[in-house]
Amino acid sequence: MRLVIPAVAEGTMETEVHDNFGRATYFAFINTDTDQIEFVKNTAAQKNSGAGVGAAQLCADQGADIVAAYHFGPKAYQALSAAGIKVLDLNEQKLIKEVYSDYQAGKLAEAEAGPGGNH
Repeated sequence: MRLVIPAVAEGTMETEVHDNFGRATYFAFINTDTDQIEFVKNTAAQKNSGAGVGAAQLCADQGADIVAAYHFGPKAYQALSAAGIKVLDLNEQKLIKEVYSDYQAGKLAEAEAGPGGNH
C-alpha cells in the first residue's frame, strides 16, 4: 500500500505534516510494505483554484492507496474518493513518523464527506 501524507518540505520521517492537503509543498509517499519514504513535489499547490483536485490527481497518478491529512476541500475529497483512494482524518499537528505510527496502529479514522468536518 502507498500511504500519502502532505509535508511542509522534502525531508525525512521527522518532517512536519502540512495542514492543508491541496496546498502542501510536498507529499510523502510511504510504501507500507517496505517502510520506504519518497517525497514528490505538489505541482498543484500554486494553482489559484483547483489545488485540491490537482493534488488528488497527482496522488492518483503516483499510485496512492490512502491519504492522511488535516484539511481536505470538498472537491479534493470527492476526487480522492472517486479515484478509489481511502481518506483518513488527522486531528492534531504531528510529524510524518507519528502519523505513520498511528496508521500502523489503526488509530486514524476514515474521513467523512459533508459539512461540519474537515472537508
